Amino acid sequence: MSENDEIPDLKLLNRLLVERMRVKRRPVAITYCYDGPPPGYEPVNVVVACAIVREAEQGRRVYVDANHHDCWVGQYHLGFNPDPGPYIIQGIYLTDAQGFYTPEAAACNKQQSYSLPAGMIKALAAAPLDDVPDGVPVDLMVCVVDPQRAMQIAGAASVRIGTFPVGELGASACASIFAAPWHTKNSVFAIGDGGGRMHNRLDPSEMFVSIPRSHLRYVVELIENFRIDPQKMREVIMPSYAAKAQ
Repeated sequence: MSENDEIPDLKLLNRLLVERMRVKRRPVAITYCYDGPPPGYEPVNVVVACAIVREAEQGRRVYVDANHHDCWVGQYHLGFNPDPGPYIIQGIYLTDAQGFYTPEAAACNKQQSYSLPAGMIKALAAAPLDDVPDGVPVDLMVCVVDPQRAMQIAGAASVRIGTFPVGELGASACASIFAAPWHTKNSVFAIGDGGGRMHNRLDPSEMFVSIPRSHLRYVVELIENFRIDPQKMREVIMPSYAAKAQ
């Protein structure tokens, strides 16, 4: 994602999501920190990497890096540890900790999961979308929503430029919401894994959406142009209604 990608006013985007789309949880801005964490962001130590979303929802500006984190898996998927060893890379930890994983399935899980290139960033920062300091770039917006809003927010690009979002199921939450958008250059909706859901306190009816900066304007365009005419929709797609209209 380029620094030059057009990005809407973040406070406007936040207001549209909260007031018009009525998201229940605070949208979060994520920053890939190539030269270290931004000023004014505090490190988190006893927090797993994916849980910086929850911390930012609570109004904090936080970051994780190679020295401040509480999850070897998150460290691996964010590229902070170039050689985490087979225990993580091959998913052996999954079989050791969760008896329903076979070794073969655990290895496939990690092979199919996205990770940021090793050493690409020095930190990953999160802040409330409406409270990002001036000068801090925003690379992703992450929001925890219900499936209907996930369909609309993650699918915003599909109704503006025809690009379907990526759906993630089975991978670690940190891989899905932080690494997958970078690799696919696309919006992502994800169920998340058990740990990611637990640490971010998702209800059974909630899921993650992660929107790259290049797609943020489509979310604004979707909301500002949101209009549905149920009667017209029935007339144009349902023969029974079309006959009545004639």
